[in-house]
Amino acid sequence: MIVTISREFGSGGQDIARALAAHYHVPLYDENMLSEIGIHESYDIDQLNQYDEAPRWMIRSRTVRGLTNSNIDNIAMKEFDFLRERARVGKSFIVLGHCGESVLKEYDPVSIFVNADMELRIDRTMQKFGLDEKEARALIKKTDRNRKTYHNYYCDNKWGDSRYYDLCIKSSTLGVDETIDFLIDFIDRCIKAKEKS
Repeated sequence: MIVTISREFGSGGQDIARALAAHYHVPLYDENMLSEIGIHESYDIDQLNQYDEAPRWMIRSRTVRGLTNSNIDNIAMKEFDFLRERARVGKSFIVLGHCGESVLKEYDPVSIFVNADMELRIDRTMQKFGLDEKEARALIKKTDRNRKTYHNYYCDNKWGDSRYYDLCIKSSTLGVDETIDFLIDFIDRCIKAKEKS
């Protein structure tokens, strides 16, 4: 079982992914992926985390004959290879972001995109980070822009385009807890359908 979750910032996507991973007793790969790869053994993990799901700096990076001087590219490729290898050997897991639905498409994951009304996203961001409304709105816009740029650089499909996900769901409609319950039922049904086909 592989589930990929992409999300708008502040939509509750991270909480949903954690709850689903706990329900199915499978690993969740999100910002912890660099540690999972073991890259911390030879690098400063906190320094490298700034490159995780970061948009590529086109002006400051070059690629020649498949080799690149971009730390962002190198980290992304290591993460994509890690996910593909876990899928290749038949491991079950949930991946949050990291172009999961595109990188793992040959393994037929259940792919989900979580969005939410802006008001809810602002409220969640204000509470989580102790920001005022203006600061929260600016952080949401910046983070979504970075996620979109990162995703669209490495993938053929566009970030948030409903045609490339099994389900797009607005967490503000049911609330995060009810959304989790709905997704468990949806994932269970998808798994049964895949087993029959």
